[in-house]
Amino acid sequence: MKTLILLLLSFITLAASAQPGLDNFLQLVEENNQELQAARKLSEAEKAGFQTELTPDNPTVEYGRFPGSNDAMGTKTIYGISQSFDFPTVYGIRKKLANNRGELSDMEYQVFRQDKLLEAKLKFYDYAFLLKQKAEYENRLEHSTRIYQSYQARFDQGNTSVLDVNKARIQNLMIKSNYQLLLQSIESTLKELELLAGKELTPQELPLLDDQELPPLGNILDEIQGQQPELRYLKQAQKIADMNVKLARNNWLPNLEISYEGERAPDGTYRGLKAGVAIPLWKDKNKVQHAKAQALYETNRYNARIAAILNETTNLYQQVKEYATIRDEYQQTLKESANVGFLDKALALGQMSVIEYFNELAFYYETMDAYLEIEKSYYQTMARLQAFQL
Repeated sequence: MKTLILLLLSFITLAASAQPGLDNFLQLVEENNQELQAARKLSEAEKAGFQTELTPDNPTVEYGRFPGSNDAMGTKTIYGISQSFDFPTVYGIRKKLANNRGELSDMEYQVFRQDKLLEAKLKFYDYAFLLKQKAEYENRLEHSTRIYQSYQARFDQGNTSVLDVNKARIQNLMIKSNYQLLLQSIESTLKELELLAGKELTPQELPLLDDQELPPLGNILDEIQGQQPELRYLKQAQKIADMNVKLARNNWLPNLEISYEGERAPDGTYRGLKAGVAIPLWKDKNKVQHAKAQALYETNRYNARIAAILNETTNLYQQVKEYATIRDEYQQTLKESANVGFLDKALALGQMSVIEYFNELAFYYETMDAYLEIEKSYYQTMARLQAFQL
């Protein structure tokens, strides 16, 4: 625990100086996260798999030896090698389809990557605001300890009641307890960050909060339609479905087969070439209709998802604006009318009772906690709004 506290104190001290930004932290996650590494390997394996079965079927070699039923008939030997082919245009379509499936696998990885980096970014904001709460609680603990010691000294001198001392002691105990629970949350969250980053973190590798300006909604909506990994994935799936329709149509073209065969018999040897055509009457029945239905589904899925994403983005945008407004109002209120120093001065001048003082102090602390929650919500909602940029 001592090491953790020193680490956190170092981080807070370094916060006043230049540090790597959030991009550096996310780069650690992208490079070292085990789930992302596994997803990259899976994508590579899938792309290699898509390149198989692009060549014709294996050739078939035949050999047979047939002794006659009597010595006069002798023995007949047959042999041959044959090769079947799909119609030539099918191979070109399959090659393009394999390449497009490879691109789809890349885009699927990009979707997973975005989700993992967003998870890391949101978790960092949890951690950053726990550190802010820690700094706030350290001030509260120092203040409540001083107040408790002051009332204890006054009670020992007979200048205050035991009720006032108990009130100060209870408040001090509550702040101490909450502070210890907060330290445990910080330690737990740091371990989660290290798990995401795939390594132990030092203060220099943890980013500062970067307050970004909110761009116009129209700009964000335009960028999402071109950059959002999920939409790019769905668009590629739509393209592949259209190519499957083309492939299904070409599969109705006849298959070809060519072979070289020979036969050796007592009366002589026969050998030559043989060609054949497989007429697609039943094997590929309904495949074109199925491919068309799949293509229509992909088109509808893309259109439905893009409408949903644009609506979600608009809602997130409005939430960010609301959080920004509320945050600014809290900042102004805390700056102008809520201050522990004002309360201490009012108590010293006898302008409020001890009970009123502690009630007002508790109200101030609740207001500060609410402000920190609003500020964290602002950052995390902004992160979700701009997740497509990750």
